[in-house]
Amino acid sequence: MEYPREWALFRDLAQAFSTPDTFQAARRTSLDLLDIFEQLLGISSNFDSWLAISKNHALSGISTALETLINCPDETLARDAATFLLYLDSCHEAATRHLMLHYWNSGAAHKAIELYNLLYQALDEMFDQDPESATIELLAAIKLNPDGGTGKTRTKRPRSNRVTLVVEDPEPGLLDNRDSSFQTVLATDLRGRLGRFREWQVIASQPKDSDFLLIRPRLFRLDEQCRFLVEIVHPQNRELIWSEMIEDPHNDWVGKVRVILLNIGNALRVVVADRQGKDDRAELYDRWLQSLALKGTWTHEDEARAVALLRCITQEAPDFGPAHAELAGIYNIRHILRPGTQQDPKLRDKALTHALDAVAADAMDTRAHRVLAWCYCHKGEFDLAEFHFEQSLQLNAQNTQTLASSVLGFVFCDNAPRARSMLSELERLPETLQPFHDIYLAAASYLLGDFAAAAKHCVGGDGLMSTTGGWHSAALAKLGQSQIARQRLEQYHQEISALWHGPKEPGLHDVIDWYVACFPLRSETVREDLRRTLYDVAAQPLRTGTLVAHIGDVDTHSAVES
Repeated sequence: MEYPREWALFRDLAQAFSTPDTFQAARRTSLDLLDIFEQLLGISSNFDSWLAISKNHALSGISTALETLINCPDETLARDAATFLLYLDSCHEAATRHLMLHYWNSGAAHKAIELYNLLYQALDEMFDQDPESATIELLAAIKLNPDGGTGKTRTKRPRSNRVTLVVEDPEPGLLDNRDSSFQTVLATDLRGRLGRFREWQVIASQPKDSDFLLIRPRLFRLDEQCRFLVEIVHPQNRELIWSEMIEDPHNDWVGKVRVILLNIGNALRVVVADRQGKDDRAELYDRWLQSLALKGTWTHEDEARAVALLRCITQEAPDFGPAHAELAGIYNIRHILRPGTQQDPKLRDKALTHALDAVAADAMDTRAHRVLAWCYCHKGEFDLAEFHFEQSLQLNAQNTQTLASSVLGFVFCDNAPRARSMLSELERLPETLQPFHDIYLAAASYLLGDFAAAAKHCVGGDGLMSTTGGWHSAALAKLGQSQIARQRLEQYHQEISALWHGPKEPGLHDVIDWYVACFPLRSETVREDLRRTLYDVAAQPLRTGTLVAHIGDVDTHSAVES
């Protein structure tokens, strides 16, 4: 039989694997090929070396073809691919996880656990290493809730019709070679950063239909200075949706491009909302957005309604990751919103289960990894927490909520160098920050020893969270402003007493003890220093008639009180 010059065996195998009708034939062909390699061994040492290389090349090609099928919509085909992969490589973790999920969802959690044990044994014998974090997390979810997968279908539904973006390759125009190259670098960087957002999809070239948005980046010189213009255009109706000019893109490009991305996101919200309104799952999105609005009021009644909405969504659509992530987030901070209570271990386990479900539904969702990281913080699994904070940053380091949350997360995990580098980067971008971010930055700044910055951020976040007053009072005390710290602590005592859920009216030390216990700190030394600082403040006599109302106006850089 003659084959064309460009013929490749593994390309044919990949095509054969991709359909249910030809999968088994491709499987037999692959096994026959590998068997031939075994039968030819022993002819000569040189030929044996060539056979070993060829066999590894064959295994790699077959595995690559099978790996592409694991997440295909056809569950049977995906399962067959994972089973064959695991036959070829007993240490293949992606295949193991897929089959573990299949068994869990089929009500056979014991089989999923057996599969994990086989993987653990194989990795230990062959490589002397443990399974990946994602596999361990899946095992934890199964053990926490063995029946949790029963009756659920995790078949990935088609994504909603996201907005399609095309970042145009700008023409050099009148630019010289140096500026033309710089323009290409800027456009490529912008395209890469936009591709990390989940609300839209970025494609390489213009689609055949006209229903897409075009991002037009242009570099030009005006009055001997470089400027970078970015426009969003709807080609179908020639509508200019948004545009912005950046001065001097040669300097502080990272800071400036993040502001651009934030503004692009804001400009596209209406377009995204319109697309979701046309989507079959629009009703799910509507209820999810309603739950976010309810959660944002921080009242118990609205929280209960938000939880009810989210639980209904997760029951109706188990693969709707955003609902799982929001539920986990609510469960993580309930004890903070209800002064006088501590985190319930059962609720902590529920939060972890929902966070794992969110990651399983969409492993590329930065929000899901961020919430899962906080779940591990509350569980005391700080190494896993750091791993998922890093994952959330890798997926979308442009998201300011992810940046702010991860800064605080790394501080709580006692990784001060990582937190400092991120904090300095975040503080260069004040235009992208919201008032709520001040709460994260206040706590992070305090724990990193920048008490002046902590006090300043507390003023910006005052009234937004039940923990702000504690950080504020402690920061003022560390600055040596003991009497003003005492006034702020008294004010904080009154604020928390009005929200108290404990069995009796709280004393000042009751509030301090609850406050200090709120945070998932890795270092107990840090926790005790915070408690001791506030106890010392509480021991100060409170002067009456002082300017409590003007605590926010205190110059935190002034000299220590006499």
